[in-house]
Amino acid sequence: MTLPIKYFDSTMQGAPQLTNDWGAMTALLDACLVNGFNLKTCTITSAAGIATATVSAGHLYWVNQVLLISGAAEAAYNGEVKVLTTTSTTFTFAVSGSPASPATGTISCKAAPLGWAIAFSGTNKRAYRSANVLSNRAYLRVDDGLDAAYTTTYAKKAKVTMAQGMSDINTFVGARAPYDSAAPTKNEVGTGSGTSAYDGWYKWYYARAAANAADTSAPAAYNRAWSLVGDDRGFYIFNEMDSGSQVRGGRCFTDFESYRSGDGFNTLLCAQDTYGIASSAMSTMGSVGSEGYNTADAGVRFVRSLEPTGKILMRNYTQVGSNVGANFFSLNAINGQVVSGYSTGINWPNGSDYSLVLAPVYIMESTQLRGKMPGMFWVMNNSPGFNHLDVVTGVTGYPGRTFMLFKVAHGVSGSAAITAMLAFDITGPWW
Repeated sequence: MTLPIKYFDSTMQGAPQLTNDWGAMTALLDACLVNGFNLKTCTITSAAGIATATVSAGHLYWVNQVLLISGAAEAAYNGEVKVLTTTSTTFTFAVSGSPASPATGTISCKAAPLGWAIAFSGTNKRAYRSANVLSNRAYLRVDDGLDAAYTTTYAKKAKVTMAQGMSDINTFVGARAPYDSAAPTKNEVGTGSGTSAYDGWYKWYYARAAANAADTSAPAAYNRAWSLVGDDRGFYIFNEMDSGSQVRGGRCFTDFESYRSGDGFNTLLCAQDTYGIASSAMSTMGSVGSEGYNTADAGVRFVRSLEPTGKILMRNYTQVGSNVGANFFSLNAINGQVVSGYSTGINWPNGSDYSLVLAPVYIMESTQLRGKMPGMFWVMNNSPGFNHLDVVTGVTGYPGRTFMLFKVAHGVSGSAAITAMLAFDITGPWW
């Protein structure tokens, strides 16, 4: 059995950490997308459709976390399972039929990955690709290594490019984004040197010195917080990048539900949209929680509607031409910019049903409605009183669905920047 939606967090046992080291981002993605983590050996018993797994040394798995169990001689125990309850040494999950109890074999369990593949790899470089045949299977190239133009003590970030095709880790085939025909390698190959180095255009920063620092400032050595949620066609990642603001900015790489029949380019890449020399102080990147706005130090503005910064598609809805920007929008967004979970104009709780109000997130391409984001929902209440990773059920309009809330950076610096909120459906499927 395969469960569609999985989530991961830096506080999970065995989770990879975003340090001040090259390769930290690709190690995180390898674990969450492809390999899994926190491998344990266990024994299993079952009764009345509920299996109990025992990990003698303890496990720290979470309720609702998806695990991959393998090695049991009884096939009913193997596969992906969702954790129902936990103690310090046990967890339970649903099991089909009446398999023999106790289970036999050498049994292992681990956090289940999203089910992606690594198409090509190099030193701190990966080309990830969905394995789902229903996807257009665009490539995500992540370069998390030290460019020859850059200096190793500077801010750490992965340069990200999505592509229609690739023939090796450094060669693209067909459309890609971001792409500038006047400077074809602008996003992949650094230029200049030292403090005047340009290195990348679309970036997933994960280690910076402070909120408004330049890349030249050396980041501190500590583990940054991160959370990731997704399926085998896309994922969203939110990570802290500096010790000054300690807030999470949003990025994603995902297919989306296109309203164009036969859309061959229904994949969205979101990243910090920054292009400047290493010594440029990114003043607005920090002041809006790593989601800056200005030309030289722009970001992604992930939780704001009608904001194209840092969101890109390989081609427009006609399927010809080059890159095109995209906007998120939701309820009332056509009338003005709103921020998910913050100053939306709807009270918390909503008086008529005492509920959270959630709305789908759509993609606008200029004045065209291109499609709908999978699994992600705008929180339409004003600053609802939930914490990061809280789980909510019973939402009006979504019977049987469980949502996980992500607190995300917006608007101001410091701890107060964690003012926005997004909801993700962790029941699934998203398609």
